[in-house]
Amino acid sequence: MPRPHGKPKPIEAQMESPKREEREQTDSPPVPQENEREPEVVGDEGRFQSDDWWNPSPSSPDWSEPVTEAPAEEVSPVEEPGMSDVYFCGNTSLFPLNRALQAIAKEKLTGLLRSSWGEEPIDLLARDGEIVLVTTRDPDLYCSETPAALTEIDPVVIDRARNQQKETGTPFFLSLAREESIARDQAVELMQHYGQKLFSQLWTAPRARIIFEKDADLLTDVAEMPREANVSDWALETLRLVKDLDQPANFDPTSIPAYTKDGFAQVQKLKLTSDEAQFASQFNGARSVQQIAKNLRLDLKSSRRMLFRFLALEIVECWPANTKIKPEQQSFFQRLRGSRRRDR
Repeated sequence: MPRPHGKPKPIEAQMESPKREEREQTDSPPVPQENEREPEVVGDEGRFQSDDWWNPSPSSPDWSEPVTEAPAEEVSPVEEPGMSDVYFCGNTSLFPLNRALQAIAKEKLTGLLRSSWGEEPIDLLARDGEIVLVTTRDPDLYCSETPAALTEIDPVVIDRARNQQKETGTPFFLSLAREESIARDQAVELMQHYGQKLFSQLWTAPRARIIFEKDADLLTDVAEMPREANVSDWALETLRLVKDLDQPANFDPTSIPAYTKDGFAQVQKLKLTSDEAQFASQFNGARSVQQIAKNLRLDLKSSRRMLFRFLALEIVECWPANTKIKPEQQSFFQRLRGSRRRDR
């Protein structure tokens, strides 16, 4: 085998090297096995453990300091030897929730997105960038009331299914369907509604912690579930379920919404309601929220809700108004019509 190019070692150095290693080994006593320490994992997030797809570790990792966030265009995977395959993690104050959903769709990820903010963690399962379902191990947080579709089912059967959700995280609607207590299509419809309702709580949760673990084995138990391909429309549906906006107290009616860099292209692809489409058509970088509400004859409460949806999806951003609101710029024909009126 050819020797690499470079300066050869002196013969004395080559002879002395094994002896030196022998002396070092002799001088250093062996370390007892019980004193050996596990390799330290770099980072405050710790390791996201899951023995199976639905059994997370009982205690949430300590994320006292968020990981450096990746921009919306590029989400760099976290690769640590010996760790679970964590693709990204962070805090929603720096890494918006919508950006996490878009990363799942763009990179066609398969695995589990876990979000927590002091309540029982909320788990979103995705396959190939499409949303499968949302659940939690707290059945009361998932569905506190008894839906009308379950009124004729034995309460003992329902309690057993809810207890199973506490242990495994499987939505109790799915357990009832597998026991043939309700129809499968009915269970799927209920899981989609209550899953979106559950996820909607995250939009107003203060500083929610999120982590995504890539693991195809997590979805083996729900392989038969249908998937939602359009993540943006799914996210908009969850935003429509947000009712309480007490948390974002920075609403300013005089602020001016304007499209972000990709916002106008994004809004063209969404399935908007007629009210949302009219509201979005008013964004021109000059009209304030108050002026838009006046133009559309909306109250500020309804305007605030719709604006919150566009802000959460990163379609618009709000700029503070000046001390004096500038009049809207008129078109050429509007100025011409005004000059004719003055001449009369």
